[in-house]
Amino acid sequence: MVERSASGLRVLAPPRVVVPTGALTVRTRLRLSDRDAVILRELAEYLSRLASRDLAERVRLGPRHTAADFARRKRGLTALTSSRWAGTITRGSNEQWQLARRAQAAHLRQLVAAIEAIERRLAAPVGGRDEVTRARGYPSRGVRAAKQRRLQILRARAGEVAADSAAGRVHVVRGGKDLLHSRLHPDRPGWTPEEWRHRWWEARNRIEADGEAGKTHGNQSLRVGPDGEVVVKLPAVLAERHREHCDRFGRYTLDARCRFAYRADEWRAQVEAHRAVGYTIRFDGDRCRLTASFTPAAAALRVDADEESLMASALAGGVLGIDQNVDHLAVWRLDRHGNPVGRPGRIDADYSGSASRRDAQVRRVCTALVGEARKGGVSALVIEDLGFDTGRDRCGWAGQAGRRFRSMVAGMPTARFMSRLVAMAHRAGLAVIVVDPAYSSRWGAQHWRRSTSTTRGKTSRHEASAVVIGRRGQGLGARRRAEKPVPRRMTEEAGRSRVEARRRAGTENHRPAAHEVRPGPLRAPRTADGPEDDARDASRRRTPPAVQAAQDRSGQPAGKVSVPVERGGWTPSPGPGERPADLSAGGLRS
Repeated sequence: MVERSASGLRVLAPPRVVVPTGALTVRTRLRLSDRDAVILRELAEYLSRLASRDLAERVRLGPRHTAADFARRKRGLTALTSSRWAGTITRGSNEQWQLARRAQAAHLRQLVAAIEAIERRLAAPVGGRDEVTRARGYPSRGVRAAKQRRLQILRARAGEVAADSAAGRVHVVRGGKDLLHSRLHPDRPGWTPEEWRHRWWEARNRIEADGEAGKTHGNQSLRVGPDGEVVVKLPAVLAERHREHCDRFGRYTLDARCRFAYRADEWRAQVEAHRAVGYTIRFDGDRCRLTASFTPAAAALRVDADEESLMASALAGGVLGIDQNVDHLAVWRLDRHGNPVGRPGRIDADYSGSASRRDAQVRRVCTALVGEARKGGVSALVIEDLGFDTGRDRCGWAGQAGRRFRSMVAGMPTARFMSRLVAMAHRAGLAVIVVDPAYSSRWGAQHWRRSTSTTRGKTSRHEASAVVIGRRGQGLGARRRAEKPVPRRMTEEAGRSRVEARRRAGTENHRPAAHEVRPGPLRAPRTADGPEDDARDASRRRTPPAVQAAQDRSGQPAGKVSVPVERGGWTPSPGPGERPADLSAGGLRS
């Protein structure tokens, strides 16, 4: 459950600097010949068959897996391939099992959180709110009954996941569960059976080779030289089958050449220094793509410094506050004191379409952000740690609007955007600061939207939120100042001194004390000791002034109610035991 303060607000997490790993990944296309395509496809099928067998054994062992089991698995694979291919396969199986366990634990936490959210809302009255837990009840009895049925389903599902977690069982599908489910439901529109089989083969079969520092060109299983020559070490079975195309050590040289169009100099420096470089070959239809992964020796930013020094260096030149939305990003530059500089900027984004198009949009947006930071001369980018929970039980929105909102939020590539921005900013010498996203839009509209608007341009809610995000990354509050200054002449001490001066001079004070009067329509002028005038809750937080009644100069007692008459005069209201005043000409006072 979210931690809250005594006032009921969420406790904000402190800002932190995201330390990049420094790892790089570059990809290129290999234009294979017919012979290259045949050999590489046979190698991918052979290695993937062994990987599937090893993954099944790893899942069967579960948490009981020991170092002796690992050694036994690797020895069995080494006899069929080589020690390096066996190490890559066993390492991949272990990591896939660990990933499945983490996903299983996360799924169980989401189920428990959804169950607790439904139980809290079921405890609240229909259409009302629980005063203790602040939980809001369901709007109608029909919705409440539907949520009761869903609660039973979630409890049963959570029991199954908890039982699997206690037993150490995980469910892993090589190729992906989504692709498997699309085959199990042929009535859904999609690919033809032949197209599905091609995609299923491509998802399950690939060639992975881990790098090894100190070896020739950083890899012994799949070697790529500085001149682009690609050499593959074939297992004994395949080397014997294609011995006329291999050397005496079972190495096959591809007819295709590898050429990286992006970061080729860094990759070449890594290869020439014989540092570790890992390669992956995947098939995409009639195309073959090679991906190289490595970590450069030099880094643009210090990653071994402590958090305090990293934060101080990141905030030295100001920050760029970024508010991420569905269709655009609102940015605003702030100086090192937290003041917005100039006017805000807007970067449009359209994440619809295929995954490749969405990835290109993320790269374009990150490039534009780095350009804005360089143009403004800032040293850090501040973004929100958006971890959306789009479950319908914790989202807060129901019905068609809730489904539309969850679909909209799920289409935002928040994780990919953060990882890509951190990598690109690190390469440009910029730091990335992550802050808590709570109340940023609300407080931005409350404290900054009106004050930063001009006659030529009105500040939007998202632009004001960018200011709050930037200030939060600098460790400042959302408000412009802790307390609005009050002129000396309007302070309480100055008012008392003026009253005492008049009394010493013999001037009568016609303004009675607050406890001497009854509530009435007349109030004293408002002072400036409250919050900002445009604050949403200003009327609730402002100290109400005392109610004061009118006092006539002729000596009318305070608190008496005057009765208007036809000729503009007034008549005092009768006191206890008194007769009403005579309204004749003699009874009026002119």
